[in-house]
Amino acid sequence: MARVILVFNKKVIKEYPFDKENMTIGRNEGNDIVVDNLAVSGLHARIDKTQDTYILTDLQSTNGTFVNDKRITSHRLHHKDKIIIGKHLLFFALTKEEEVKAKDKELDKTMILDTVKHKDLLAKQAEKRGMEVPTQKEKIGVISFIDGSSQGEIQLTKKLTKIGKAETSEIRLGGLLMPSTAATISRRPNGYAITTTGGKTVRVNNEAIQESRYLKDFDTIEIGSYKFQFYTQESEDEK
Repeated sequence: MARVILVFNKKVIKEYPFDKENMTIGRNEGNDIVVDNLAVSGLHARIDKTQDTYILTDLQSTNGTFVNDKRITSHRLHHKDKIIIGKHLLFFALTKEEEVKAKDKELDKTMILDTVKHKDLLAKQAEKRGMEVPTQKEKIGVISFIDGSSQGEIQLTKKLTKIGKAETSEIRLGGLLMPSTAATISRRPNGYAITTTGGKTVRVNNEAIQESRYLKDFDTIEIGSYKFQFYTQESEDEK
């Protein structure tokens, strides 16, 4: 299993095996990893495990959380990442088996992106040659709440749909810890993509996303206690 290694003044203080779904880091004694330093907030950060993915989230700490010298709000952890909290250093280490799985997943993601780019390139080349590019019927994305809330279904007709607590959000979500904008869904030429803003963990099909992810029909999205499903339907003009 993965490990978090706490280091101070170049000395290993303790190793923490990741044997649960999440681990909290902070100055308070109730944390899984206690960092006794005044620069560290009581509840400073949290690492969530979803299948083979580990997501580090800063819990609005006073002095911030850094990974490889870069301040983060939310970050997908990789093997040998260096986490800096206060004056302490935490190394994140995967097992060899987990490291191989992570590399395979990154390769699959790269192949999907390359396929999308290839399709775009072929379409542009056809346009330059004066060839007719086949067009598909336009489809509209729909969000359907399946968590028992009364919001029902919402059509994604705008280029950018904001999800969060703000009054300007097209999809309003309540809750004390819900940020003004937890995520956005953008309408792109290749489909709809959801992007996390880092303030709240966003899961698609039970997998936490780090940045952006294209949505497929019947993908399940979870933000906080809210759960909804994405699907597409033909626009009214095409029916």
